[in-house]
Amino acid sequence: MFPADFAYAHARSLDEALDLLDEARDAGQEAKLIAGGQSLLPMMKLRLAVPEVLIDIGGLKELRTGGWTAAPGGGFNVLLGALTTYRQLGRDRFYGEGHPVNHGEQEGRTGIVPAITDALAVLADPQVRARGTIGGAVAHGDPAADLPAVLLALNATVTVASRKGRHEETVPLRPGGYPPPLRPGHAGSGARLADRPNVGRREVPLEDFLQGIYTTDLAEDEVITHVRISSPDARGSAYEKFPHPASHLPLAGVCAVLRLADGRIDGAEVAVTGISPRPYRARETERMLAGADPVPDSLAAAAAQITRLPDGSEATLLGDQHASAPYRAHLAEVLARRTLGRALDRARSNA
Repeated sequence: MFPADFAYAHARSLDEALDLLDEARDAGQEAKLIAGGQSLLPMMKLRLAVPEVLIDIGGLKELRTGGWTAAPGGGFNVLLGALTTYRQLGRDRFYGEGHPVNHGEQEGRTGIVPAITDALAVLADPQVRARGTIGGAVAHGDPAADLPAVLLALNATVTVASRKGRHEETVPLRPGGYPPPLRPGHAGSGARLADRPNVGRREVPLEDFLQGIYTTDLAEDEVITHVRISSPDARGSAYEKFPHPASHLPLAGVCAVLRLADGRIDGAEVAVTGISPRPYRARETERMLAGADPVPDSLAAAAAQITRLPDGSEATLLGDQHASAPYRAHLAEVLARRTLGRALDRARSNA
């Protein structure tokens, strides 16, 4: 099927992209931003998305800047430009110690964040990995995407740009203050966002940004510019999924980050995708893991709570012709046990 007719505009700067969004809104037209297009274009061909205007931001250098720094006491802080592709992420030094992704030979080459290695090894196909972007994955709001679950477990924050003062929480950018200085030896390109005279930003925790099925906190006049992740220590992490055989999207997927101290689990972040209207943090599982003995029974008991919310209620579960809601819940529990076990093994080997 062919997409419906649409107008196309190529933005040459972030300012111009924001102007084009304003023009479309003032004209009563629905506009969509496109960069890699690996999710949006298939939906347009199926007429599930029918934008009247496509605004191409794929060439904006200011959305490719980023870098990483080591955090005091271990761990890291990373700023990822929204136009970072999956392939570029796999080659980034912070994630893989300078090694490109080598699918099928991941174990032993997992770098600083093994869960990212795991996700990239099972994410879609070479074309999507080459052109799909981090910002696009977050903005799309797919309830069965791989990377948002990993980013959730890594405490990611989304930075969104718009005109200054347009949104209540938007603040002006400080000259020279954002993005932060890059790590020595890590080259960046493009103008700093702070050099833009009428651009403000707001930062939203990814957990709040993802709101439902293809629904996010991104307003119609906003652009995702960066994703920031900060983890005390993500070397003990893992991601596993049960993929749909055709789309390779997860019917269920679980990411876990575990830290050990004095022979016990010092902290954990666990995120789930594919089973609910949006990826979510399994807070009850995290609570049961905190301070627990790292033994199979403790991991299994925590995994059994993977669909339980902190208030004691069950997470809203998806069910369709591919997998029922109870089956997805069962898959999530099994994957949680496996993922926690792998993350524990890695945490011990890096202790």
